[in-house]
Amino acid sequence: MGCFDEAKSMNFSLYGQWLGIISICLLIALGVVGIASHVVFSIVGWVIAFLLVLVEIPLCIKLCPTSPKLDVFISYFENCYFRAVMYLV
Repeated sequence: MGCFDEAKSMNFSLYGQWLGIISICLLIALGVVGIASHVVFSIVGWVIAFLLVLVEIPLCIKLCPTSPKLDVFISYFENCYFRAVMYLV
């Protein structure tokens, strides 16, 4: 299936998941690089990366014990449109 076929089918979930994984790697790496000059932004980046790991990699949710409150919080991110808006923000 080519790029044009993917665009016509409007099924971008696989690409979104890969962009999420790339975002996790970049948030962690840039947080380490910027820790000396921007401590607050580095910590915020690591927190967002942790949330992305829970949202984007379902295997982590199955391996890590979670509480009901965390399950309810993660359920908000099941909607693809909400996740897209969160990435844009």
